Amino acid sequence: MVAVYHAMVPKPRTGTRVPLRGLLLVGAVAWLALCTWMFHGMLEVQLTVSGGAEEALEAPTERDCSGLWLFRGWCERRVDALRAQAVREGMQHAWAGYKAFAWGADEIHPKSKTAKTDIMGGAGIQGMGVSMVDALSTLKIMGLDEEFKEGRDWVINKLDFERSTTISFFETVIRILGGLAAAADLSGDAALAAKAVDLGDRLLPAFSSSPTGLITNVVSLPRVSPDGGSGSVILAEMGTNVLEFATVSALAGDPKFREAAEKPLRTVHKTNPNALLLESVDRSTGREVGSKRGVGAGTDSYYEYLIKYWVLGGRRDEHFRQRWEQAADEAMEQLMVHPKGWDFSFVSDLEGSTLTNVLEHLRCFYPGSIALGVMAGGVEGEKAARYLEFAANMTTACFQLYNQTASGLGAERISFNEETGEVSLLDARYWQRPEVIESIFYMWRATHDRRWRDMGWKMWRAIDAHARWDGGYSGALDVSQLPVESDDVSQSWFFAETLKYFYLLFSPDEALSLADWVLNTEAHPLRVRLQHSAPAAAAAAEHSGRVRQQLKGGIVAQN
Repeated sequence: MVAVYHAMVPKPRTGTRVPLRGLLLVGAVAWLALCTWMFHGMLEVQLTVSGGAEEALEAPTERDCSGLWLFRGWCERRVDALRAQAVREGMQHAWAGYKAFAWGADEIHPKSKTAKTDIMGGAGIQGMGVSMVDALSTLKIMGLDEEFKEGRDWVINKLDFERSTTISFFETVIRILGGLAAAADLSGDAALAAKAVDLGDRLLPAFSSSPTGLITNVVSLPRVSPDGGSGSVILAEMGTNVLEFATVSALAGDPKFREAAEKPLRTVHKTNPNALLLESVDRSTGREVGSKRGVGAGTDSYYEYLIKYWVLGGRRDEHFRQRWEQAADEAMEQLMVHPKGWDFSFVSDLEGSTLTNVLEHLRCFYPGSIALGVMAGGVEGEKAARYLEFAANMTTACFQLYNQTASGLGAERISFNEETGEVSLLDARYWQRPEVIESIFYMWRATHDRRWRDMGWKMWRAIDAHARWDGGYSGALDVSQLPVESDDVSQSWFFAETLKYFYLLFSPDEALSLADWVLNTEAHPLRVRLQHSAPAAAAAAEHSGRVRQQLKGGIVAQN
Protein backbone atom coordinates (compact mmCIF):
# COMPACT_ATOMS: atom_id res chain seq x y z
CA MET A 1 0.00 0.00 0.00
CA VAL A 2 2.77 2.40 0.80
CA ALA A 3 4.31 1.78 -2.58
CA VAL A 4 0.97 2.33 -4.27
CA TYR A 5 0.42 5.54 -2.29
CA HIS A 6 3.77 6.96 -3.30
CA ALA A 7 3.09 6.04 -6.91
CA MET A 8 -0.19 7.98 -6.78
CA VAL A 9 1.34 11.17 -5.37
CA PRO A 10 2.47 13.42 -8.29
CA LYS A 11 6.13 14.17 -8.24
CA PRO A 12 7.40 17.73 -8.51
CA ARG A 13 8.02 18.67 -12.16
CA THR A 14 11.44 20.02 -12.95
CA GLY A 15 12.53 22.34 -15.78
CA THR A 16 9.03 23.75 -16.49
CA ARG A 17 8.58 26.27 -13.67
CA VAL A 18 8.27 29.87 -15.03
CA PRO A 19 10.91 32.03 -13.37
CA LEU A 20 9.73 35.07 -11.46
CA ARG A 21 11.91 37.28 -13.62
CA GLY A 22 10.10 36.09 -16.76
CA LEU A 23 6.71 36.76 -15.20
CA LEU A 24 7.77 40.29 -14.32
CA LEU A 25 9.06 40.87 -17.83
CA VAL A 26 5.84 39.62 -19.43
CA GLY A 27 3.84 41.80 -17.06
CA ALA A 28 5.92 44.87 -17.85
CA VAL A 29 5.52 44.35 -21.59
CA ALA A 30 1.79 43.88 -21.20
CA TRP A 31 1.51 47.04 -19.08
CA LEU A 32 3.55 49.01 -21.60
CA ALA A 33 1.37 47.76 -24.46
CA LEU A 34 -1.79 48.68 -22.52
CA CYS A 35 -0.49 52.18 -21.78
CA THR A 36 0.57 52.65 -25.39
CA TRP A 37 -2.85 51.54 -26.62
CA MET A 38 -4.60 53.87 -24.21
CA PHE A 39 -2.30 56.76 -25.09
CA HIS A 40 -2.79 56.11 -28.80
CA GLY A 41 -6.51 56.41 -28.30
CA MET A 42 -6.05 59.70 -26.48
CA LEU A 43 -4.19 61.14 -29.45
CA GLU A 44 -6.77 59.98 -31.95
CA VAL A 45 -9.60 61.96 -30.37
CA GLN A 46 -9.88 65.51 -29.24
CA LEU A 47 -8.82 66.12 -25.70
CA THR A 48 -10.91 68.06 -23.22
CA VAL A 49 -8.93 70.82 -21.58
CA SER A 50 -10.09 72.85 -18.63
CA GLY A 51 -10.71 76.46 -19.62
CA GLY A 52 -12.45 78.34 -16.80
CA ALA A 53 -16.22 78.40 -17.14
CA GLU A 54 -16.02 76.88 -20.62
CA GLU A 55 -14.30 73.82 -21.99
CA ALA A 56 -12.17 74.00 -25.10
CA LEU A 57 -11.26 71.09 -27.31
CA GLU A 58 -7.60 70.54 -28.10
CA ALA A 59 -6.91 68.80 -31.39
CA PRO A 60 -4.29 66.02 -31.45
CA THR A 61 -2.07 68.25 -33.60
CA GLU A 62 -1.81 70.70 -30.67
CA ARG A 63 -0.66 68.12 -28.14
CA ASP A 64 2.23 69.17 -25.90
CA CYS A 65 4.37 66.07 -25.45
CA SER A 66 7.06 67.61 -23.26
CA GLY A 67 5.76 66.19 -19.96
CA LEU A 68 5.22 62.60 -21.07
CA TRP A 69 8.74 61.34 -20.36
CA LEU A 70 8.68 57.68 -21.48
CA PHE A 71 6.17 58.34 -24.26
CA ARG A 72 7.51 61.70 -25.40
CA GLY A 73 9.27 60.48 -28.53
CA TRP A 74 6.30 58.40 -29.60
CA CYS A 75 3.93 61.28 -28.91
CA GLU A 76 6.02 63.75 -30.94
CA ARG A 77 6.22 61.39 -33.91
CA ARG A 78 2.47 60.90 -33.83
CA VAL A 79 1.72 64.62 -33.58
CA ASP A 80 4.12 65.34 -36.45
CA ALA A 81 2.44 62.67 -38.59
CA LEU A 82 -0.95 64.26 -37.94
CA ARG A 83 0.43 67.69 -38.83
CA ALA A 84 1.92 66.35 -42.08
CA GLN A 85 -1.46 64.79 -42.84
CA ALA A 86 -3.17 68.15 -42.26
CA VAL A 87 -0.87 69.80 -44.81
CA ARG A 88 -1.44 66.92 -47.24
CA GLU A 89 -5.18 67.47 -46.91
CA GLY A 90 -4.54 71.14 -47.67
CA MET A 91 -2.82 70.13 -50.90
CA GLN A 92 -5.73 67.87 -51.79
CA HIS A 93 -8.15 70.73 -51.18
CA ALA A 94 -6.12 73.15 -53.32
CA TRP A 95 -5.78 70.61 -56.13
CA ALA A 96 -9.49 69.82 -56.06
CA GLY A 97 -10.30 73.52 -56.43
CA TYR A 98 -7.85 73.92 -59.30
CA LYS A 99 -9.26 70.84 -61.02
CA ALA A 100 -12.86 71.96 -60.62
CA PHE A 101 -12.54 75.63 -61.53
CA ALA A 102 -9.27 76.27 -63.40
CA TRP A 103 -8.09 73.02 -64.98
CA GLY A 104 -5.19 73.71 -67.34
CA ALA A 105 -5.00 77.40 -66.41
CA ASP A 106 -1.82 78.98 -65.11
CA GLU A 107 -3.34 79.86 -61.73
CA ILE A 108 -6.69 80.07 -59.96
CA HIS A 109 -8.75 82.74 -58.22
CA PRO A 110 -9.70 80.52 -55.25
CA LYS A 111 -12.30 82.81 -53.67
CA SER A 112 -14.23 83.66 -56.83
CA LYS A 113 -13.51 80.17 -58.22
CA THR A 114 -12.37 81.27 -61.67
CA ALA A 115 -9.32 80.59 -63.85
CA LYS A 116 -6.31 82.92 -64.11
CA THR A 117 -4.53 82.75 -67.46
CA ASP A 118 -1.09 84.09 -66.58
CA ILE A 119 1.36 84.51 -63.72
CA MET A 120 2.64 87.80 -62.33
CA GLY A 121 0.27 89.85 -64.48
CA GLY A 122 1.58 88.33 -67.70
CA ALA A 123 5.18 89.34 -66.97
CA GLY A 124 6.37 85.77 -66.51
CA ILE A 125 4.55 83.01 -68.41
CA GLN A 126 1.19 82.62 -70.10
CA GLY A 127 -0.69 79.55 -71.24
CA MET A 128 1.58 76.80 -69.89
CA GLY A 129 -0.59 75.40 -67.10
CA VAL A 130 1.98 76.71 -64.65
CA SER A 131 0.20 75.56 -61.48
CA MET A 132 -0.22 72.10 -63.04
CA VAL A 133 3.51 71.74 -63.69
CA ASP A 134 4.47 73.33 -60.37
CA ALA A 135 2.22 70.91 -58.46
CA LEU A 136 3.58 67.66 -59.92
CA SER A 137 6.61 67.19 -57.66
CA THR A 138 4.61 68.04 -54.53
CA LEU A 139 1.87 65.57 -55.46
CA LYS A 140 4.47 62.86 -56.01
CA ILE A 141 6.27 63.48 -52.71
CA MET A 142 2.95 63.43 -50.82
CA GLY A 143 2.00 60.10 -52.37
CA LEU A 144 -1.02 61.56 -54.18
CA ASP A 145 -0.53 59.24 -57.13
CA GLU A 146 -3.97 59.63 -58.71
CA GLU A 147 -3.67 63.40 -58.73
CA PHE A 148 -0.10 63.14 -60.06
CA LYS A 149 -1.31 60.99 -62.96
CA GLU A 150 -4.04 63.52 -63.78
CA GLY A 151 -1.48 66.30 -63.95
CA ARG A 152 1.07 64.20 -65.78
CA ASP A 153 -1.43 63.23 -68.48
CA TRP A 154 -2.39 66.86 -69.04
CA VAL A 155 1.26 67.88 -69.36
CA ILE A 156 2.06 65.14 -71.87
CA ASN A 157 -1.07 65.66 -73.99
CA LYS A 158 -1.80 69.39 -73.66
CA LEU A 159 1.36 71.34 -72.82
CA ASP A 160 2.58 72.71 -76.16
CA PHE A 161 5.80 74.68 -76.65
CA GLU A 162 5.34 74.97 -80.41
CA ARG A 163 3.65 78.36 -80.34
CA SER A 164 4.75 81.97 -80.44
CA THR A 165 4.85 83.55 -76.98
CA THR A 166 7.08 85.90 -75.02
CA ILE A 167 8.33 84.48 -71.73
CA SER A 168 10.58 85.18 -68.80
CA PHE A 169 13.61 82.92 -69.17
CA PHE A 170 14.04 82.88 -65.38
CA GLU A 171 10.42 81.97 -64.55
CA THR A 172 10.20 79.39 -67.32
CA VAL A 173 13.40 77.67 -66.21
CA ILE A 174 12.62 77.45 -62.49
CA ARG A 175 8.92 76.56 -62.81
CA ILE A 176 8.41 74.70 -66.10
CA LEU A 177 11.83 73.23 -66.91
CA GLY A 178 12.55 72.52 -63.24
CA GLY A 179 9.05 71.15 -62.67
CA LEU A 180 9.25 68.78 -65.64
CA ALA A 181 12.77 67.60 -64.77
CA ALA A 182 11.82 66.97 -61.14
CA ALA A 183 8.64 65.10 -62.07
CA ALA A 184 10.72 62.93 -64.41
CA ASP A 185 13.37 62.33 -61.74
CA LEU A 186 10.81 61.43 -59.08
CA SER A 187 8.68 59.16 -61.26
CA GLY A 188 11.11 57.75 -63.81
CA ASP A 189 8.61 58.73 -66.52
CA ALA A 190 10.38 58.82 -69.90
CA ALA A 191 7.69 61.01 -71.49
CA LEU A 192 8.18 63.69 -68.83
CA ALA A 193 11.94 63.50 -69.33
CA ALA A 194 11.48 63.96 -73.10
CA LYS A 195 9.25 66.98 -72.43
CA ALA A 196 11.96 68.54 -70.26
CA VAL A 197 14.67 67.91 -72.87
CA ASP A 198 12.45 69.41 -75.59
CA LEU A 199 12.00 72.63 -73.59
CA GLY A 200 15.71 72.70 -72.73
CA ASP A 201 16.57 72.54 -76.43
CA ARG A 202 14.23 75.44 -77.17
CA LEU A 203 15.75 77.60 -74.40
CA LEU A 204 19.41 76.71 -75.00
CA PRO A 205 20.18 79.38 -77.66
CA ALA A 206 19.73 82.07 -75.00
CA PHE A 207 23.26 81.29 -73.80
CA SER A 208 24.65 82.10 -77.27
CA SER A 209 23.58 85.75 -77.17
CA SER A 210 26.96 87.05 -76.00
CA PRO A 211 30.55 85.77 -75.77
CA THR A 212 30.19 85.67 -71.98
CA GLY A 213 27.15 83.38 -72.19
CA LEU A 214 25.06 85.85 -70.18
CA ILE A 215 21.39 85.62 -71.12
CA THR A 216 18.69 88.22 -71.47
CA ASN A 217 15.59 87.45 -69.47
CA VAL A 218 12.85 88.33 -71.98
CA VAL A 219 12.88 85.71 -74.73
CA SER A 220 10.38 84.02 -77.03
CA LEU A 221 9.20 80.56 -77.91
CA PRO A 222 8.82 78.31 -79.85
CA ARG A 223 12.62 78.66 -79.93
CA VAL A 224 14.77 81.34 -78.36
CA SER A 225 16.68 83.52 -80.81
CA PRO A 226 20.00 85.01 -79.61
CA ASP A 227 20.02 88.78 -79.28
CA GLY A 228 22.97 91.15 -79.52
CA GLY A 229 24.21 90.52 -75.98
CA SER A 230 24.14 94.16 -74.88
CA GLY A 231 22.94 95.80 -71.66
CA SER A 232 22.85 94.20 -68.22
CA VAL A 233 20.94 91.40 -66.55
CA ILE A 234 19.76 91.00 -62.97
CA LEU A 235 21.99 88.66 -60.99
CA ALA A 236 19.24 86.22 -60.03
CA GLU A 237 17.90 86.05 -63.59
CA MET A 238 21.27 85.16 -65.06
CA GLY A 239 22.44 82.83 -62.29
CA THR A 240 19.41 80.65 -61.58
CA ASN A 241 19.44 77.95 -64.23
CA VAL A 242 22.49 75.72 -63.77
CA LEU A 243 20.67 73.15 -61.61
CA GLU A 244 17.91 72.71 -64.17
CA PHE A 245 20.15 72.57 -67.24
CA ALA A 246 22.56 70.17 -65.53
CA THR A 247 19.61 67.88 -64.82
CA VAL A 248 18.44 68.12 -68.43
CA SER A 249 21.97 67.11 -69.46
CA ALA A 250 21.64 64.03 -67.26
CA LEU A 251 18.21 63.20 -68.71
CA ALA A 252 19.41 63.70 -72.29
CA GLY A 253 22.85 62.16 -71.86
CA ASP A 254 24.36 65.31 -73.40
CA PRO A 255 26.64 67.73 -71.49
CA LYS A 256 25.81 70.72 -73.74
CA PHE A 257 23.05 71.99 -71.44
CA ARG A 258 25.20 71.90 -68.30
CA GLU A 259 28.22 73.42 -70.03
CA ALA A 260 26.17 76.28 -71.47
CA ALA A 261 24.68 77.16 -68.07
CA GLU A 262 28.04 76.94 -66.28
CA LYS A 263 29.83 79.30 -68.68
CA PRO A 264 28.25 82.63 -67.60
CA LEU A 265 28.73 81.81 -63.93
CA ARG A 266 32.42 81.09 -64.37
CA THR A 267 32.75 84.29 -66.42
CA VAL A 268 31.19 86.41 -63.67
CA HIS A 269 33.32 84.74 -60.99
CA LYS A 270 36.53 85.28 -62.94
CA THR A 271 35.71 88.90 -63.68
CA ASN A 272 34.72 89.89 -60.14
CA PRO A 273 37.14 88.94 -57.35
CA ASN A 274 34.57 89.87 -54.69
CA ALA A 275 31.84 87.25 -54.23
CA LEU A 276 29.10 89.49 -52.80
CA LEU A 277 28.00 91.27 -55.94
CA LEU A 278 25.88 94.25 -56.94
CA GLU A 279 22.40 93.48 -58.22
CA SER A 280 23.25 93.26 -61.96
CA VAL A 281 26.08 92.28 -64.30
CA ASP A 282 27.09 93.66 -67.68
CA ARG A 283 26.35 91.06 -70.33
CA SER A 284 29.33 91.88 -72.53
CA THR A 285 31.98 91.83 -69.77
CA GLY A 286 30.46 90.02 -66.77
CA ARG A 287 31.35 92.93 -64.46
CA GLU A 288 28.98 93.86 -61.65
CA VAL A 289 26.89 97.00 -62.07
CA GLY A 290 24.34 98.79 -59.90
CA SER A 291 24.16 100.45 -56.50
CA LYS A 292 22.73 97.80 -54.15
CA ARG A 293 24.58 94.87 -52.60
CA GLY A 294 22.66 92.13 -50.79
CA VAL A 295 21.09 88.69 -50.93
CA GLY A 296 17.45 89.71 -51.34
CA ALA A 297 15.16 90.40 -54.30
CA GLY A 298 17.05 90.43 -57.59
CA THR A 299 20.10 88.59 -56.27
CA ASP A 300 18.70 85.87 -53.99
CA SER A 301 18.69 82.62 -55.99
CA TYR A 302 22.10 83.34 -57.55
CA TYR A 303 23.64 82.75 -54.10
CA GLU A 304 21.30 79.85 -53.42
CA TYR A 305 22.54 77.99 -56.50
CA LEU A 306 26.24 78.28 -55.66
CA ILE A 307 26.02 75.79 -52.80
CA LYS A 308 23.26 73.71 -54.36
CA TYR A 309 25.21 73.18 -57.57
CA TRP A 310 28.15 71.93 -55.54
CA VAL A 311 25.84 69.44 -53.81
CA LEU A 312 24.12 68.41 -57.06
CA GLY A 313 27.51 67.66 -58.58
CA GLY A 314 28.41 65.24 -55.80
CA ARG A 315 30.37 67.88 -53.83
CA ARG A 316 33.26 67.62 -56.29
CA ASP A 317 33.63 71.06 -57.90
CA GLU A 318 35.31 73.17 -55.23
CA HIS A 319 34.95 76.31 -57.31
CA PHE A 320 31.27 76.71 -56.48
CA ARG A 321 31.66 75.76 -52.82
CA GLN A 322 34.48 78.27 -52.36
CA ARG A 323 32.50 81.00 -54.09
CA TRP A 324 29.52 80.30 -51.81
CA GLU A 325 31.72 80.41 -48.70
CA GLN A 326 33.38 83.65 -49.78
CA ALA A 327 29.99 85.27 -50.47
CA ALA A 328 28.66 84.13 -47.08
CA ASP A 329 31.71 85.51 -45.28
CA GLU A 330 31.33 88.85 -47.04
CA ALA A 331 27.57 89.01 -46.36
CA MET A 332 28.02 88.33 -42.64
CA GLU A 333 30.78 90.93 -42.48
CA GLN A 334 29.12 93.72 -44.49
CA LEU A 335 25.34 93.28 -44.20
CA MET A 336 24.58 92.30 -40.60
CA VAL A 337 21.79 94.12 -38.74
CA HIS A 338 21.21 93.72 -34.98
CA PRO A 339 17.76 95.16 -34.11
CA LYS A 340 17.70 96.87 -30.73
CA GLY A 341 15.97 94.87 -28.02
CA TRP A 342 15.91 91.62 -29.99
CA ASP A 343 18.08 88.54 -29.53
CA PHE A 344 18.50 87.89 -33.24
CA SER A 345 20.23 89.42 -36.25
CA PHE A 346 19.88 89.24 -40.02
CA VAL A 347 21.57 90.36 -43.23
CA SER A 348 20.05 93.31 -45.06
CA ASP A 349 20.86 95.36 -48.17
CA LEU A 350 23.71 97.81 -48.55
CA GLU A 351 22.44 100.68 -50.70
CA GLY A 352 25.47 102.80 -51.46
CA SER A 353 27.00 103.13 -48.00
CA THR A 354 23.70 102.79 -46.11
CA LEU A 355 22.70 99.51 -44.48
CA THR A 356 18.92 99.30 -44.29
CA ASN A 357 16.98 97.84 -41.34
CA VAL A 358 14.35 96.31 -43.61
CA LEU A 359 13.62 92.58 -43.65
CA GLU A 360 11.83 91.31 -46.75
CA HIS A 361 10.28 87.89 -47.18
CA LEU A 362 12.29 87.03 -50.29
CA ARG A 363 15.58 87.43 -48.41
CA CYS A 364 14.51 84.83 -45.86
CA PHE A 365 15.66 81.95 -48.05
CA TYR A 366 19.22 82.83 -47.03
CA PRO A 367 19.52 81.24 -43.58
CA GLY A 368 18.15 77.99 -45.01
CA SER A 369 20.79 78.09 -47.71
CA ILE A 370 23.48 78.57 -45.07
CA ALA A 371 22.07 75.67 -43.00
CA LEU A 372 22.09 73.44 -46.08
CA GLY A 373 25.73 74.32 -46.72
CA VAL A 374 26.63 73.38 -43.16
CA MET A 375 24.75 70.06 -43.37
CA ALA A 376 26.46 69.25 -46.67
CA GLY A 377 29.92 69.87 -45.21
CA GLY A 378 30.51 73.13 -47.09
CA VAL A 379 32.26 74.47 -43.98
CA GLU A 380 33.51 72.66 -40.92
CA GLY A 381 34.58 73.13 -37.33
CA GLU A 382 34.15 76.49 -35.62
CA LYS A 383 33.03 78.14 -38.83
CA ALA A 384 30.22 75.59 -39.27
CA ALA A 385 28.96 76.35 -35.75
CA ARG A 386 29.16 80.09 -36.43
CA TYR A 387 27.34 79.76 -39.75
CA LEU A 388 24.56 77.72 -38.16
CA GLU A 389 24.26 80.18 -35.29
CA PHE A 390 23.77 82.92 -37.86
CA ALA A 391 21.19 80.80 -39.71
CA ALA A 392 19.24 80.14 -36.50
CA ASN A 393 19.22 83.83 -35.59
CA MET A 394 18.14 85.04 -39.02
CA THR A 395 15.44 82.36 -39.31
CA THR A 396 14.06 83.55 -35.97
CA ALA A 397 14.11 87.12 -37.29
CA CYS A 398 12.26 86.02 -40.42
CA PHE A 399 9.61 84.30 -38.31
CA GLN A 400 8.65 87.78 -37.08
CA LEU A 401 7.16 88.47 -40.50
CA TYR A 402 4.39 86.15 -39.27
CA ASN A 403 4.67 86.40 -35.52
CA GLN A 404 4.22 90.18 -35.41
CA THR A 405 0.97 90.35 -37.43
CA ALA A 406 -2.60 90.23 -36.16
CA SER A 407 -3.58 87.41 -38.51
CA GLY A 408 -0.39 85.35 -38.18
CA LEU A 409 0.05 85.51 -41.97
CA GLY A 410 3.41 86.67 -43.27
CA ALA A 411 3.97 90.27 -44.31
CA GLU A 412 5.98 91.04 -47.42
CA ARG A 413 8.33 93.53 -45.70
CA ILE A 414 8.91 94.79 -42.17
CA SER A 415 11.41 97.16 -40.58
CA PHE A 416 12.91 97.57 -37.12
CA ASN A 417 13.14 101.03 -35.55
CA GLU A 418 16.81 101.86 -34.99
CA GLU A 419 16.22 103.43 -31.56
CA THR A 420 13.46 101.24 -30.10
CA GLY A 421 13.49 98.05 -32.15
CA GLU A 422 9.76 98.43 -32.76
CA VAL A 423 8.47 96.48 -35.77
CA SER A 424 6.64 98.34 -38.55
CA LEU A 425 4.80 96.78 -41.47
CA LEU A 426 6.15 98.30 -44.70
CA ASP A 427 4.20 96.00 -47.01
CA ALA A 428 1.34 94.18 -45.31
CA ARG A 429 0.42 91.91 -48.20
CA TYR A 430 0.64 88.13 -47.84
CA TRP A 431 1.79 86.55 -51.09
CA GLN A 432 1.91 82.87 -50.01
CA ARG A 433 5.69 83.06 -50.20
CA PRO A 434 7.78 80.04 -49.14
CA GLU A 435 11.08 81.52 -47.97
CA VAL A 436 10.41 81.58 -44.22
CA ILE A 437 9.04 78.03 -44.04
CA GLU A 438 11.88 76.99 -46.36
CA SER A 439 14.52 78.16 -43.87
CA ILE A 440 12.56 76.69 -40.96
CA PHE A 441 12.59 73.35 -42.81
CA TYR A 442 16.36 73.46 -43.31
CA MET A 443 16.92 74.47 -39.70
CA TRP A 444 14.84 71.49 -38.58
CA ARG A 445 16.87 69.14 -40.76
CA ALA A 446 20.14 70.62 -39.47
CA THR A 447 19.27 70.54 -35.75
CA HIS A 448 16.13 68.45 -35.09
CA ASP A 449 15.20 71.13 -32.57
CA ARG A 450 11.42 71.01 -32.14
CA ARG A 451 11.05 74.77 -31.90
CA TRP A 452 11.32 74.91 -35.68
CA ARG A 453 8.42 72.52 -36.14
CA ASP A 454 6.39 74.49 -33.61
CA MET A 455 7.09 77.73 -35.50
CA GLY A 456 6.02 76.10 -38.75
CA TRP A 457 2.83 74.73 -37.27
CA LYS A 458 1.86 78.16 -35.96
CA MET A 459 2.29 79.53 -39.49
CA TRP A 460 0.25 76.72 -41.05
CA ARG A 461 -2.62 77.21 -38.61
CA ALA A 462 -2.84 80.88 -39.64
CA ILE A 463 -2.83 80.00 -43.34
CA ASP A 464 -5.52 77.37 -42.92
CA ALA A 465 -7.62 79.68 -40.76
CA HIS A 466 -7.40 82.90 -42.82
CA ALA A 467 -6.40 81.99 -46.38
CA ARG A 468 -8.53 78.93 -47.19
CA TRP A 469 -11.47 79.26 -49.58
CA ASP A 470 -13.73 76.89 -51.48
CA GLY A 471 -11.40 76.97 -54.47
CA GLY A 472 -8.11 76.62 -52.58
CA TYR A 473 -5.82 79.04 -50.75
CA SER A 474 -5.14 82.70 -51.50
CA GLY A 475 -2.93 85.56 -50.44
CA ALA A 476 -4.16 88.51 -48.37
CA LEU A 477 -4.27 92.26 -48.90
CA ASP A 478 -3.43 93.24 -45.31
CA VAL A 479 -2.13 90.80 -42.70
CA SER A 480 -2.75 93.32 -39.92
CA GLN A 481 -6.53 93.36 -40.41
CA LEU A 482 -9.09 90.87 -39.12
CA PRO A 483 -11.07 89.45 -40.76
CA VAL A 484 -8.52 88.98 -43.52
CA GLU A 485 -9.39 90.28 -46.99
CA SER A 486 -8.34 87.86 -49.72
CA ASP A 487 -6.37 88.95 -52.79
CA ASP A 488 -8.12 86.07 -54.60
CA VAL A 489 -4.91 84.69 -56.16
CA SER A 490 -3.35 81.31 -55.55
CA GLN A 491 0.27 81.60 -56.65
CA SER A 492 1.65 78.61 -58.52
CA TRP A 493 4.57 78.55 -56.08
CA PHE A 494 2.10 77.75 -53.30
CA PHE A 495 1.68 74.32 -54.92
CA ALA A 496 5.38 73.89 -55.69
CA GLU A 497 7.09 75.35 -52.63
CA THR A 498 4.96 76.47 -49.72
CA LEU A 499 2.91 73.30 -49.34
CA LYS A 500 5.93 71.09 -50.00
CA TYR A 501 8.11 72.72 -47.33
CA PHE A 502 5.34 72.54 -44.75
CA TYR A 503 4.80 68.85 -45.52
CA LEU A 504 8.50 67.99 -45.42
CA LEU A 505 8.93 69.90 -42.15
CA PHE A 506 6.56 67.51 -40.37
CA SER A 507 7.63 64.36 -42.26
CA PRO A 508 10.50 61.98 -41.46
CA ASP A 509 13.82 62.88 -43.07
CA GLU A 510 13.43 59.85 -45.33
CA ALA A 511 10.51 61.54 -47.12
CA LEU A 512 13.15 63.40 -49.14
CA SER A 513 16.82 62.80 -48.43
CA LEU A 514 18.93 65.92 -48.82
CA ALA A 515 21.89 63.66 -49.60
CA ASP A 516 20.13 62.41 -52.72
CA TRP A 517 18.04 65.39 -53.83
CA VAL A 518 18.58 69.13 -54.31
CA LEU A 519 15.57 71.44 -54.28
CA ASN A 520 15.72 74.15 -56.92
CA THR A 521 14.52 77.66 -56.11
CA GLU A 522 10.94 76.57 -56.91
CA ALA A 523 11.42 73.59 -54.52
CA HIS A 524 11.47 71.06 -57.37
CA PRO A 525 13.67 68.10 -56.28
CA LEU A 526 16.50 67.26 -58.68
CA ARG A 527 18.43 64.03 -58.26
CA VAL A 528 22.09 63.99 -57.23
CA ARG A 529 23.66 61.71 -59.82
CA LEU A 530 27.39 62.26 -59.35
CA GLN A 531 27.62 60.66 -55.92
CA HIS A 532 30.48 61.62 -53.69
CA SER A 533 32.76 58.89 -52.40
CA ALA A 534 31.72 56.67 -49.49
CA PRO A 535 34.38 58.17 -47.16
CA ALA A 536 33.18 61.67 -48.05
CA ALA A 537 29.58 60.68 -47.38
CA ALA A 538 30.50 59.19 -44.02
CA ALA A 539 32.47 62.30 -43.11
CA ALA A 540 29.53 64.53 -44.05
CA ALA A 541 27.15 62.45 -41.94
CA GLU A 542 29.53 62.58 -38.98
CA HIS A 543 29.88 66.34 -39.43
CA SER A 544 26.11 66.83 -39.44
CA GLY A 545 25.82 64.80 -36.25
CA ARG A 546 28.49 66.88 -34.53
CA VAL A 547 26.69 70.08 -35.47
CA ARG A 548 23.44 68.81 -33.97
CA GLN A 549 25.19 67.85 -30.75
CA GLN A 550 26.82 71.29 -30.56
CA LEU A 551 23.44 72.93 -30.94
CA LYS A 552 21.95 70.78 -28.22
CA GLY A 553 24.86 71.80 -26.06
CA GLY A 554 23.87 75.43 -26.39
CA ILE A 555 26.37 76.78 -28.91
CA VAL A 556 23.51 78.41 -30.84
CA ALA A 557 21.48 80.92 -28.88
CA GLN A 558 17.91 79.87 -28.21
CA ASN A 559 15.66 82.72 -29.30
